[in-house]
Amino acid sequence: MNPRRRHVIARLSALGLPTLLGAALTLPQMARAAAPLAGSQQVSVHRLKLGKFEVTTLLDGFIDVPIGVLQGEAAHIREHLEAVGQKMDAPMRFPVNAFLVNTGSKLVLIDAGGANMLGPTAGRLPAALAALGLNPGQIDEVYITHMHGDHLHGTVSPDGSRLFPNAVIRIAQADLDYWANPKVEAAAPENQKGRFAAAKRAVAAYGDRIKGFALGQELSPGIKSVSAVGHTPGHSCYMVESEGQKLLLLGDLMHVAAVQFPRPEITVAFDWKQDEARASRKALFEQVARERIMVGGAHLAFPGIGRLRAAGNGYAYDPILWQLF
Repeated sequence: MNPRRRHVIARLSALGLPTLLGAALTLPQMARAAAPLAGSQQVSVHRLKLGKFEVTTLLDGFIDVPIGVLQGEAAHIREHLEAVGQKMDAPMRFPVNAFLVNTGSKLVLIDAGGANMLGPTAGRLPAALAALGLNPGQIDEVYITHMHGDHLHGTVSPDGSRLFPNAVIRIAQADLDYWANPKVEAAAPENQKGRFAAAKRAVAAYGDRIKGFALGQELSPGIKSVSAVGHTPGHSCYMVESEGQKLLLLGDLMHVAAVQFPRPEITVAFDWKQDEARASRKALFEQVARERIMVGGAHLAFPGIGRLRAAGNGYAYDPILWQLF
């Protein structure tokens, strides 16, 4: 036997491994005996300390979206997508994140992912909660940035019942007045009527447990709505603040980091009013960069939290370091 191999096997023997693996096991055989690949990512939660609060990113999954949804100068779109290796004939992959805020007195979930309504690549929010040792019945309140399916469908179980049986759902009144309004749905083009499904399912499941609010209202001590109208009529970001530390949860203020940070003028086709969406994005990006406020994005790469700084005609995004505590 090769002297080096004999030495290694002797070391394994001293550790008791031959008893477990068989004394005659050679190194090539040990390599073949390794556990098979798991086949999927296992980490779907990330905790962040924010003053006295704890903010946990929960990865619901992802959706693939065609590049054609981006609206703006084609050369700029191509430039920034190709810079990050995005193929122009392939869809863009959007992460779907939700954020759980533990204020010390309540558990507030901000957005809820898309459940099985988005297909097999999303809907892992309940599993992410379970990884924290929580069940949906422990969530006190759910704040929805807007009533699109990838933020709202996750409040409802596949059988149509409340996923969060004890929670109050808070949604800006302007979004409720639009997406939960049968007259608005009836007047919508036929190819847009499906976008009202999430609102109808949530209203049917929660009824009067859905509470509207005025944009800009404080919903809980340390969590305030921030108007970001444009993507939808009542689109709201949420400013989370504790002991002077701030985190602005963006909802769909942006979708494609590689494009909309350096070029905030670029919109997406499913913005309700693109000029208003653009204006909201520019104003809030300028504020968070100037004040060095952290941002958290529903469609930012997990764990979806970082900071913006001015760069060229737009902004650069610096993700936070992974936190262990």
